[in-house]
Amino acid sequence: MILQRDTFPMQVLNKLMDWIMDGKLKMGEKLNTEELARQLGVSRMPIREALNRLEKMGLAESVPYVGMKLVSLTQDDLLQIYQMRQFLEPLAAGRACEKITEEDVQELEAIHGEYIQIVEQPELNAKELYLQNRKFHFKIYSISDMNRVCSVIESLWDTLSFFKLIYGRDVIKNKTGVPKMIAEHQSYIDALKKRDAETLKRSLYENLAERIEGISRETDFYIV
Repeated sequence: MILQRDTFPMQVLNKLMDWIMDGKLKMGEKLNTEELARQLGVSRMPIREALNRLEKMGLAESVPYVGMKLVSLTQDDLLQIYQMRQFLEPLAAGRACEKITEEDVQELEAIHGEYIQIVEQPELNAKELYLQNRKFHFKIYSISDMNRVCSVIESLWDTLSFFKLIYGRDVIKNKTGVPKMIAEHQSYIDALKKRDAETLKRSLYENLAERIEGISRETDFYIV
């Protein structure tokens, strides 16, 4: 895809993130500025700015005598990211219970409705599933107005872009997980409606604990 001449570095960054999630760019892969500029039809300047942003996000690193490359995450790295999410996301969700409005509830229910349509498709798309799940969660967290906390949570999710299939893999392999996932999201909405912060925080913590337990058992956690 050739980007328009008036493109901004953020558009380049978004395209690189798409390629990461699609598996076109893989962990540890070298990022060649000239080649990326050629593929996207832009100058090297927006590419450099986008790569610098990737580095700040923790997805890329500058290696002496090698150049910029995507990071390689270990299983322990992955566990640490989920453990940080386990403490920060309940914090933001609990605050959201205090601030949520009826309009917020309606928007969240609409996002959940779109999520249900995605998971009930005959052929699931892991990327689409990941993005809609992200949209649902960040709608909740944004209600909290805890901008600094939400920024850290977003950074953690960005780093997990390499592992998008961890979320959707079991559903793709075994559709019996679909009702559980739908019920999980619905329980969050119910708790928000009741402004029941403790129930929502506990549910998020426990569901992330299940993810952590699953990752701990994995022997093939690298998804390409």
